[in-house]
Amino acid sequence: MLFNRRIFLLGALPLMGCGFEPVYGEKSSASALLGQVDIQVQNSRNSFEFRDRLIERLGRGDASAPYYLTYEFGITSDDLVISDSDNVTRYTLSGVTRYKILERASNTVVFTDKVASNTAYSATSGTYQTSVAERDAHVRLVWDMAEKIATRISIVAPDWPK
Repeated sequence: MLFNRRIFLLGALPLMGCGFEPVYGEKSSASALLGQVDIQVQNSRNSFEFRDRLIERLGRGDASAPYYLTYEFGITSDDLVISDSDNVTRYTLSGVTRYKILERASNTVVFTDKVASNTAYSATSGTYQTSVAERDAHVRLVWDMAEKIATRISIVAPDWPK
């Protein structure tokens, strides 16, 4: 059976009148948000990677931005695979980030939520290689949480007070 474009287009017709609006694009909620959120600074490597990724997605806000984001995350590491000789060969990292968006002028919370993610890395007999793999897993974990936050913020931003 051949693909029929007319059936596809007819299936998309109901979406045309439902108020569906793309999050990303010109004059969208995400583009209007660029540079409007100042992101809390914390002193840790994970926080640096997390904040840097959010800045890539949301733009760099400063002290005059109308909103600011505060966050708190926790990361735990668990043994995932243990070999026959009782050596751990794979670890899993789990992370949860709780965050709030506050309106700077009134210091009121306009949005609060949490995201979770996990990743894993392999341990080798070499300490250096395991350390590099662990560092990379931490970066992947906080980047994923930052991506989820940026997406959620972009979706709910139109409902924030102006």
